[in-house]
Amino acid sequence: MSRWTDEELRELVTLWPTNSAPQIAERLHRQPAAIRRKAMLLGLLSPDLPKHFYVNLRKPRPRPKTRIMAKPLPPVDDNAF
Repeated sequence: MSRWTDEELRELVTLWPTNSAPQIAERLHRQPAAIRRKAMLLGLLSPDLPKHFYVNLRKPRPRPKTRIMAKPLPPVDDNAF
């Protein structure tokens, strides 16, 4: 994890209104999540710009089938021994 340079911060602030987080990430050689996080910390996020977040369009994976639990053991009779 490298520190943000002043030049990177200026470029992020300049590009944020017109580019998506993945586009900025590619240009700055950083992860899109790092771009979004830094934008959030700088106060750049706004409800008007939802395009900077991914929308998961994949179908959710099916849940695994519940396992059938074994029948509980009968209680132990202490007087049997």
